Amino acid sequence: MTMLNSQFDVCSVDNPMAMSALAQTLAVDSPPGLDANGTPQAGVIPAGTVVQMNSAGRAIPASTPDISAANRVLPFVTIDGNVDFDGRFVEVLTVLHGGFTMWTDQFVAGAFTPGVPVTFGATSAGMVELLTNRTTQQLLGFVGPAGLDTTTTPNRLQVIVPQGAGC
Repeated sequence: MTMLNSQFDVCSVDNPMAMSALAQTLAVDSPPGLDANGTPQAGVIPAGTVVQMNSAGRAIPASTPDISAANRVLPFVTIDGNVDFDGRFVEVLTVLHGGFTMWTDQFVAGAFTPGVPVTFGATSAGMVELLTNRTTQQLLGFVGPAGLDTTTTPNRLQVIVPQGAGC
């Protein structure tokens, strides 16, 4: 479950004619483990973070590769991270790949106008960012019609992540 102070939400409307998002679970790379009393420690991947698999198949905060010189990565959006208690305990993330619209507070500040393309991890791993270089940055999706909501604390951004995002 996401933390109560998170602004993350999947806000897609079900469409019986569309395929659903690809849900997956991924183990966390280098989980923080237990403290001296055996209490699970908080991780660093909240809901709304963009993650990718490393070579061991474990989740790490995603960084867009230079797509002019390297293969694209398979981006996922975390819907259940490892910063809250259940995520700390199991150290497995629940993630989605494409085919949904979300609100997220995991983004780098920018001029987010509806319809503008976004990438991930260009300057800060795991964060949604404006796509500024179509030649080198991988597409994640587009700013949704509601755009940037500054009435919430923290602010939140609506993003449409289409099916096949990043491919």
